[in-house]
Amino acid sequence: MAAGRTPQLTTRLALGSLLLFVSIGAVLAFLVSGQLRGRQEQAATYHAEFVAGSILRYELTPQDVAQPVDPRSARYQYLQEIVRKRLLAPPVVRLKLWRDDGTIVLSDEPRLIGRNFGVDDELKEAFLGEPSSGVTDLSDAENVFERTQFKKLFSTYVPVYLVGARDHGEADAVAELYTDYAGIQSQVSHLFQTLVATLIVGLGALYLLLLPIIRRVTRTLAVQNVKLEEQAGRLQTLLETEQQTVAELRELNRLKDDFVAMASHEVRTPLTSIIGYAKTLRRPEFANDGAAREEFLQAIERQGDRLSRLVGNLLAASHIEDDRAHLTLAPFSLPELVEDVLAGLGPRAKRVAVTLPTDLPPLVTDRQRMELILANLLDNALKFSPNGHRCDLQAWADEQAVVVSVRDRGIGIAPQDLGKIFDRFYQVDSSVTRRYGGVGLGLNIVQELVESIGGTIDVSSSPGEGSTFTVRIPFAPPWSAAEAERSPRAEPAAAR
Repeated sequence: MAAGRTPQLTTRLALGSLLLFVSIGAVLAFLVSGQLRGRQEQAATYHAEFVAGSILRYELTPQDVAQPVDPRSARYQYLQEIVRKRLLAPPVVRLKLWRDDGTIVLSDEPRLIGRNFGVDDELKEAFLGEPSSGVTDLSDAENVFERTQFKKLFSTYVPVYLVGARDHGEADAVAELYTDYAGIQSQVSHLFQTLVATLIVGLGALYLLLLPIIRRVTRTLAVQNVKLEEQAGRLQTLLETEQQTVAELRELNRLKDDFVAMASHEVRTPLTSIIGYAKTLRRPEFANDGAAREEFLQAIERQGDRLSRLVGNLLAASHIEDDRAHLTLAPFSLPELVEDVLAGLGPRAKRVAVTLPTDLPPLVTDRQRMELILANLLDNALKFSPNGHRCDLQAWADEQAVVVSVRDRGIGIAPQDLGKIFDRFYQVDSSVTRRYGGVGLGLNIVQELVESIGGTIDVSSSPGEGSTFTVRIPFAPPWSAAEAERSPRAEPAAAR
């Protein structure tokens, strides 16, 4: 991933740096160009002020500025000679001398002399002693003869104070000097080109020097980005794991609370009955009532059996391990095992309809675990089947296993609950006041016991029609009895 991103990052940084350098160069060129142009225009203004203060001031007389100088006179020829030799040096191309009423009294263009073009703002400022300058596009009437020779001129108005007169306040005349803007632009362009070339060489050299550094930096950044992304991924995974762990712990805590509440209720109920019947038997009026005493003793026995099964399930749930080394493998008869399980059910065994073939082969597995499997399935079936309804226990054999089926006539299981009934402590109705007792361990114990001896268990059910649990136990587990006995962890099931 770093190899793929590094060229892209390097290219982006290189192009970005190049664009930055070009932008800096363009801005610098624009600023410097403006400064150069301003300096050239300022130089033209200084030149005009020098001409007015050092030449025209001493050559002009009051009569020259009072009336237009006749172009045919010797005076004009004299002044024209001075103007051409000393004023009209490139890039200055024209001189106009203005009277305060807007009349041109002297010019190197004789056709302008004596013409009045009015007084504009620049001329007013110049007569008040403030020089002004600017670029003209030659569209004014006074530029009638300049526009055929030039495209653009730089015009400067400077006040003229004659010798012997005041040198401040209102001027005696105003000199307007025109500078060819092409000359200014030419000098600016030349300097601009030199500057641009210098910038290109300098910035190009700087760019070439920085490019290897940029590449190294981008490679380093790319590697660091990859590491950061990997670290962020690990942190995200860790966060998700921690969140899942917290959720599981909360769920376990909730299950624990539910279990404590259910277990307390389930243990308290038979104990309360046993204590109640025992106290009743101690009353004098029942001392000689054999029938009542027998009824009470049977009730105590039933509640004791109920309490014993509950404690047995709790102990079994805490000791079951999916480890074949803890199995006691021995052949036994399934019909004999069923008889022992039914005997443990007491009077409730009459409600179990047993259908077993006479030719069932013996099973080679842990007999105690198989007995606990059948006892829990039958107890669960009897618990959920209404009084007066029978439960079915069937078994048959195929080529590899014995299949045991236990069917009840209970309330059935909804489809959304079928995938959860084997979860520890799960109850379809988890309220303490539910109709059926138990702490949600029976089916979980059955599943773990079945899987511990290499079998499988399935359930099919429809609400209102009861449920059928089908257990498939292989004739012998996938491992041999000798292997289990050789294991250093092997121990008799009775040791538990």
